[in-house]
Amino acid sequence: MSLGRALKRMLERLGLRVAADLAVLVAGWVHFRRAGTTPQRAHQALVSLFCRTGGASNDVIHRLIARRRHSLTIDGEGVLGLGQQELDQIACQLTERGYYVFERRLPANLRNQLLEFALAEKAVVRIDKQPKLETYDRRNPKGVRYDFSESIILRSDAAQELMADRSVVAVAQAYLGCAPVLDLIACWWHTSWSPEPDKDAAQFFHFDMDRIKWLKFFFYITDVGPDNGPHTFVAGSHRTRGIPASILNKGQVRIDDKEVLKSYSKEDIIEFHGPSGMIIAEDTRGLHKGKHVRAGDRLVFQLEFSDSVFGAAYPDPTEGFIPAPSLRRMAAAYPGVYSRFIRNVT
Repeated sequence: MSLGRALKRMLERLGLRVAADLAVLVAGWVHFRRAGTTPQRAHQALVSLFCRTGGASNDVIHRLIARRRHSLTIDGEGVLGLGQQELDQIACQLTERGYYVFERRLPANLRNQLLEFALAEKAVVRIDKQPKLETYDRRNPKGVRYDFSESIILRSDAAQELMADRSVVAVAQAYLGCAPVLDLIACWWHTSWSPEPDKDAAQFFHFDMDRIKWLKFFFYITDVGPDNGPHTFVAGSHRTRGIPASILNKGQVRIDDKEVLKSYSKEDIIEFHGPSGMIIAEDTRGLHKGKHVRAGDRLVFQLEFSDSVFGAAYPDPTEGFIPAPSLRRMAAAYPGVYSRFIRNVT
């Protein structure tokens, strides 16, 4: 079944109010297939349809994509050390609850390398509402959040080693049900600079919608306790219609804690406290945030795998990038997974 026919059936069920979004989305998909880029209006239509259908639109599109992206032959060897049975169990929990905390921790050598990197390289921080490129001083933060660009993250050998990790790719594939695409790498500090939560620093609940279907991996590089701004997720909110219409009707905005507490039980609001090296997989289509840091700081490294790069446009990070041997080998074996970062590798 074509994307157009599947969405037409959805239109017949939902009515004319989504017709304009569907038309823009289909036109944007045709453009994406031809040019490899997504028009901004098509991405906006993806977000709008998600809000109107509670995620059913994403589900339909993903099923059609997954039929064309056949799964890879890949094992669970790597930092997660997983067998097929464990992969299936992880995928089941992700489908049901939206998150999974791995038993294994990130090896100390990789944690130390990423910490050294994040203290030496410059990151973007908002100072007086203006973005500045600064090196983070843990004794004297100048803003709430320090974000490293992808092009800078690619300088890290440890980051490249995790990008090339077979077990991480295997988990992403098990959840997505098709060959994944590594579409985003990220790394940031959250600090105790502000006495109040900061919406621009993702410290209020929100859902992501840059792609159609995806899975994120969060690696804690520092110890994270209740005061260090633990990542927080609303279990089950990633499911279709798992976010109430009263929230979705607002669009893709930051949500106050009180509104979230009205819609979910406290038991479903999960705070991830853990030592340096803790690894979390999560479908951030569900509501999530980084809590306000009351003391100390928090450093997180992140990988995101999706079913397609249709959606938000990210800057090209690859100018001057020289892949490490391990990443080059993985890109040669699985070129579709790494196509955003490495091209024409043999």
